Amino acid sequence: MILINEKQNPIVVKLGNYGFFIYQKQKKERKLHRGKKENKEVRISFKEAAYDLKRKAEMVKNFLADGHQVQIRLILKGRERNFDDLAEEKMRNFLSMIQEITSFRLVQDIKKVSNFLLVILAPGH
Repeated sequence: MILINEKQNPIVVKLGNYGFFIYQKQKKERKLHRGKKENKEVRISFKEAAYDLKRKAEMVKNFLADGHQVQIRLILKGRERNFDDLAEEKMRNFLSMIQEITSFRLVQDIKKVSNFLLVILAPGH
């Protein structure tokens, strides 16, 4: 016997397999939590134009407004890999562009990973 509602008069009880009942309850909880928060990715290039950066900053703003974490990658190709300082400056300019239009929290600061720079943002308060 499975207790459904003890506050109701008379008490509601159901006959069935308790293990199966618990399984169904956990399945419903998993379904509710699924897809709540996603990691979105925005890729920018070393030679990206100002208009394109503004457009991508708007995309980041929309993702953060929906409550998603945003991973920003600045891709470095060929000889661009030699100019880490310029690439980091470009990433900081992009972050300041985003800061002008929305608030965010920095989950991971700018980090160099093989052929790209990576930064992770989360919605701010």
